[in-house]
Amino acid sequence: MQTLKAVRMAAVVLAVGWAGMASAQNITGQVVGQITDSVTGQPIAGAKVTASSRGWIDQSVTTDARGNYVLTVLPPAHYTIAVQASGYAQASSREIQVMIDWRSRNDMKLAPSSARTTEAAASGRVAAR
Repeated sequence: MQTLKAVRMAAVVLAVGWAGMASAQNITGQVVGQITDSVTGQPIAGAKVTASSRGWIDQSVTTDARGNYVLTVLPPAHYTIAVQASGYAQASSREIQVMIDWRSRNDMKLAPSSARTTEAAASGRVAAR
């Protein structure tokens, strides 16, 4: 009787533990990158970076002192990344695909606002797990 009780208890503990691990799995992805000045190559701090996709709420972050940004908790979809910074022309990227538990890289260069171009050059996209 004691052995049967112990086996049942062990089964319950294993089931609860397994359920907890399963619910902790990631179901979103990230987009990371660096925003720099297209003329000087210097990082742009304080730029607003926004990820937009049909059917999802836009998500925005601000670049750090090195021009880096991280957009997290993005559901799998195709996103357009838009960047705004004081003194620079607004820019947007090509579509970036976000997949579960992946980090896509999207570096962008902003032209000073005196320039006529409004499109940024996306230097590349790297997907890594």
